[in-house]
Amino acid sequence: MNAKIIAAAAAVCLASAAGAEPLTSERAVAIALERNPELAGLAAEARAARARLADAELPLRANPEISAAAGPRSRGDRRTTDVEVAVSQRVELFGQRGARIDVTSAERDVSEARLAARRVGLASEVRASFARVLAAERLIALAREDLTVARDAVHAVERRFELGATTQLEVNAARVEGARAARAVAVASRRQASALSELRTLLGSEPGTPLELAGALPRAIRAAPLDTEGLVNRALSARTDLVAARRELAAAESEVRLARRESLPAPAIGGRYSREEGADIVLGTLTFELPVFNRNQGGRGVASARVARAEAEVAAAERRVREEVRLAVSRLETAAEAAQAFEGEALAGAAANVTLATKAYDAGKIGVAELLLIRRGAVEARREHVEALAELAEAEAELARAMGSEAPFGGAG
Repeated sequence: MNAKIIAAAAAVCLASAAGAEPLTSERAVAIALERNPELAGLAAEARAARARLADAELPLRANPEISAAAGPRSRGDRRTTDVEVAVSQRVELFGQRGARIDVTSAERDVSEARLAARRVGLASEVRASFARVLAAERLIALAREDLTVARDAVHAVERRFELGATTQLEVNAARVEGARAARAVAVASRRQASALSELRTLLGSEPGTPLELAGALPRAIRAAPLDTEGLVNRALSARTDLVAARRELAAAESEVRLARRESLPAPAIGGRYSREEGADIVLGTLTFELPVFNRNQGGRGVASARVARAEAEVAAAERRVREEVRLAVSRLETAAEAAQAFEGEALAGAAANVTLATKAYDAGKIGVAELLLIRRGAVEARREHVEALAELAEAEAELARAMGSEAPFGGAG
């Protein structure tokens, strides 16, 4: 299993490095679900829970016991050898086996639900991280484009200054703007590196592994308002962490029944053969404990406490699901509105303003300060548009997680 995972990881790394197979968002999710070490640990817990259930389902959990004894018997001058052989089997007659099966079955369901819940969370994290990397790549491209324009502007202003057509004040302002653009490239590069590192960690890739991403940030399309209450109800029935909490309560209640039944004796039924003074003796045996002192008081108390805790956790989980869905819906709608604000003529108008301002500056109608201010506004608008689309993608991923779905949420439009 480990060899297969390592081979798959190596193949992904080589493919990404060679650029042969760019990484899409859904392929990134699939890789993370296959290679994430936390999922591997939860899967191991689920296998252990299934093994405990198989043990509980055994018709007889205790092995048969056999004993033998032999020794001489003396009576005057007569000497004989007595022999005794006994076999017994402990059996559960008061529902202990059924209660134990109920406990382990519910615990198996808990472990499998926790695994499913973590898969949902990981899928959401990967999609959000993927969107941040896409946004970081676009932002660094914008920053480099802006730096090129800023440097060209510095050279142009410096030439005008040499010709006596402008002032040192404008030259200094242009140089400051060039420095701001250079710093923006450095900041964008750092954010890109951080976003890539986060995505590599989720994918289980080695540090520094090159990743070539394919895909685009979501478009902000105006859609009908989401049915928040309908989504809440769907989440209450689909969220695997809530399923796990409910199955934990079922396991606790079954443990209470098991603790009560374990206070009852489990008799051992068997037979015994002995030979005394040449006579063969065959006896049936029945052995059981008398529940006088130990009636499993501790086990029953622990089980009752587990039920109380599980009930509180189910109630808390239901409140959390309702709140998370409502918050995710609100975040998605807000992100969609913010992204839509830049759609249509907003960005085109900002770009047109830069063109008009540049012509006005060349004609001497405005100064470099006004030109730089208009240019900075256009750059900020493009940057904020990318950030708004990234927030929209993260909000969609968060709503999918809040709904308990591994699949991406497409309800935003």
